[in-house]
Amino acid sequence: MGRMRAITMVAVLVSAAAVGLPSSAAGATGSPCGQAATVRPKIQHVVIVMLENFSYQQVVGSPAAPYQTGLAAMCGNATQAFGATHTSAANYLATSAGQYPSTSVRGCNYAACASPANNLYQQLDSAGLRWKAYEESMPSACAKSSAAPYKIGHNPPIFYTGIAAAECQARDVAVANLTVASGAFYNDLSTGALPSLAWVTPNTNNDGENPCGGSCALTAADTWLQKFMALVAASTSYQNGSSLVLITYDEGTGSDYTVAENCADKTRDLAGQQPSCHVPLFVVWPYAKAGANAAFFTHYSLTRTVEDLFALPHLAHAADSTTNSLVGIGFGF
Repeated sequence: MGRMRAITMVAVLVSAAAVGLPSSAAGATGSPCGQAATVRPKIQHVVIVMLENFSYQQVVGSPAAPYQTGLAAMCGNATQAFGATHTSAANYLATSAGQYPSTSVRGCNYAACASPANNLYQQLDSAGLRWKAYEESMPSACAKSSAAPYKIGHNPPIFYTGIAAAECQARDVAVANLTVASGAFYNDLSTGALPSLAWVTPNTNNDGENPCGGSCALTAADTWLQKFMALVAASTSYQNGSSLVLITYDEGTGSDYTVAENCADKTRDLAGQQPSCHVPLFVVWPYAKAGANAAFFTHYSLTRTVEDLFALPHLAHAADSTTNSLVGIGFGF
């Protein structure tokens, strides 16, 4: 059986109930995506979910990730999406600012990653729009020290020196469990109070870094994501099409893996020379066109997509000629 056929068959088995979308809001196939509409609603909220440390080929089609394999067929599946670099923290900063400090490639304490760079959060502030980061297991708001299973390198807003301390305290919020019907994220979701940009970070037990390792860690992330998306897909803002969810991984693994590798090198990426840079990217929205999209994307594409949706200028590498936005390139928005 071919790989794509197998993926499609798995997707059929992921029902609307498993995805968490009420049948009344699902399309004819029971999918959370791919609905038809004469006029598509305006996207007012973008939810970015960043998982950890698995490459595209390790996730899509894996028996350890049935939920994500289902999303790949039922929703938008960017089959040629790549990170920005190695290691982890630099990719969070790259996505949120279109660039990363060179000191961040070896990991982050606060001093190593503090940055004066403009970023999506400050851009939204300047435009009179709101943002929040929802950090699972963070011990307190805007915490700048890691305390397992919370890791500061996965929490980009805390590093931008242009964000005032009071704003960070108010908008970089702790959530004990992102998969239950309580806490800051669920409260905002269920009351229609999601900000324009919601940055969502699961803890290290749930993001792909679980100490059990390998397929066990991937299954833990897959299970967490399914539960999280059940909350999102049941919300009014998802069902009415005003909320878009972008799910990706910070980086992958492979024989080429090198600290500070340029994962946005289009020539090497598309030649298959940087498999550790090749990451899943799922576009989940009721009106998203389902299935594979082979356009070239990087983490800077997420920066540019948020900017395009909210009419913001392009920052740093988000403005590069090789940086495609997800807007207007086959996903339906």
